[in-house]
Amino acid sequence: MGIMLVYDITNEKSFDNIKNWIRNIEEHASLDVERMILGNKCDMNDKRQVSKERGEKLAIDYGIKFLETSAKSSTNVEEAFFTLARDIMTKLNRKMNDSNSSGAGGPVKITENRSKKTSFFRCSLL
Repeated sequence: MGIMLVYDITNEKSFDNIKNWIRNIEEHASLDVERMILGNKCDMNDKRQVSKERGEKLAIDYGIKFLETSAKSSTNVEEAFFTLARDIMTKLNRKMNDSNSSGAGGPVKITENRSKKTSFFRCSLL
């Protein structure tokens, strides 16, 4: 239901592969799959080969959301997952509202339960 396309900002070739991955998604994935482009390793700006502007432009060209992240420093990682999950849930809730079937259930809400050691999503019906 959602795909994160991740490239390494310190590796030009990984960025170039994004277009191929998008083409594969368009050919093989569901038409309504949510997509997001992530430029990872933004903590390594001194070794950057792909500018943030190039990542943003590619995302705009394909109508996909974009974020730069760092798995090492946890920069924007949670934000990326929450954004993608929210977009998926918005689409699902819209579909459920559009299909007036009696047994369809209700909208779904994503909440966050934080502890010092772990962070996870909890889904529940509204």
